[in-house]
Amino acid sequence: MARIPYPERPADGVAKLPVPLNAFRMLSHAPPLTDTAIDMGLAVLLESTLSVRLRELVIMTVAAGTGCEYEAAQHRPIALNSGVTEAQLAAVAELRSDGPEFDAAESAAVAAVIELVGRHTLSEGGLAALRAGFTDRQVVEIVTTVGYYVMLAGLMNGLGVDIDPSGERFLGLSGPDGGQT
Repeated sequence: MARIPYPERPADGVAKLPVPLNAFRMLSHAPPLTDTAIDMGLAVLLESTLSVRLRELVIMTVAAGTGCEYEAAQHRPIALNSGVTEAQLAAVAELRSDGPEFDAAESAAVAAVIELVGRHTLSEGGLAALRAGFTDRQVVEIVTTVGYYVMLAGLMNGLGVDIDPSGERFLGLSGPDGGQT
């Protein structure tokens, strides 16, 4: 149950979403932040050059690393629909980045997420591994996606935002590759 009440009226930006998610309803206590956060989220979802599959692997790792049940419930159907496997979800739930579930680039991305969530920075080795598998733009997109979802996890965990799993309503929101890996 939410630790503070949701505002009676959501911020105008909430109308941009297919569903008025509780996370953004709660953030509507601060309308300028809500609209900006939604715009950033839509950019992460629609304009990133990361495959939807990799993006969702990153988000699910953030959810595990921050203990954010809301993000996990919301993004699980999106992750599975994009090709993330149950074995990969189990590995990220344990904050593991190695193993046969991941190719080298996925392993580097998951390891970077774990490092960013835990240490708030990347080691030289972590950055080098990312750069070996991704363009500089994609490295920035991975780091930014982590930061965005860590911010949302703080809001949802800190204020006890009620889970409203409706990730399937977001299956059509994909980046330029249309969800292909």
